[in-house]
Amino acid sequence: MLHTTQGIVLHNIKYADKKIISKIYTKDFGLISANVNVGNGPKAKIKSGVIQPLTQIEFVLSLKENKDIQQLSEVKCLFVYTDLQSNFSKLCIAQFLNEVLYKCLKEQTPNDDLFDLICHTYQWLDQADEGYLDTHIYFLFELTKHLGFYPSNNRDRHLAYFDTMEGKFQSSIKSFPLGFDFWQSELFSDLFAYSLSNQKKINRSERLALLDCLLHYYKMQIPGLMDMKSYQVMQEMVNDM
Repeated sequence: MLHTTQGIVLHNIKYADKKIISKIYTKDFGLISANVNVGNGPKAKIKSGVIQPLTQIEFVLSLKENKDIQQLSEVKCLFVYTDLQSNFSKLCIAQFLNEVLYKCLKEQTPNDDLFDLICHTYQWLDQADEGYLDTHIYFLFELTKHLGFYPSNNRDRHLAYFDTMEGKFQSSIKSFPLGFDFWQSELFSDLFAYSLSNQKKINRSERLALLDCLLHYYKMQIPGLMDMKSYQVMQEMVNDM
């Protein structure tokens, strides 16, 4: 059956001269793998540039139940980035987020809120003139809501230390990465009030600490989660600021 839907490209694997397997997070079907015939010639129905990672697209999907790889056709770009691809800092952030999504998303069920979060964040990052250097911090924290391990906002003077296994603040400290120290826990607690429109100014050391804390929290909650290849690039980018 043919369906028209929207999606964002997460990852491509080339397996022939003009064929790729594309991992796409879609609005109506969640995560799918799709076979795509691409080309760059004048007769090519799908240009290879339209199906690159980060691209937000609308396409026709030939969906067959009990089949791991679907067929994709009639692709068009839904949002044209004006700054993201040429701005090194923005591109590093977007590629890092894409790798997080590729490694963490497994659900083949629709989630409108998650789809909107991804698209809105990428569009906001592309269009922001300033205040975008912590976009990945905001996104990683928000994503926990959709992955099922949003932390408990229960910190007080008696429960001062975050426990990464339990996902809440406890009275006793655990060694990292099983838990955060007082400073890390305080930084982490501030994220509950953070949003793209309500940002808390943080310095370089705080930014690096939060990124490290969030990724270790992810590893504690997602068994077998592999290291992010783009993590080192993100660290170097922050250090160069």
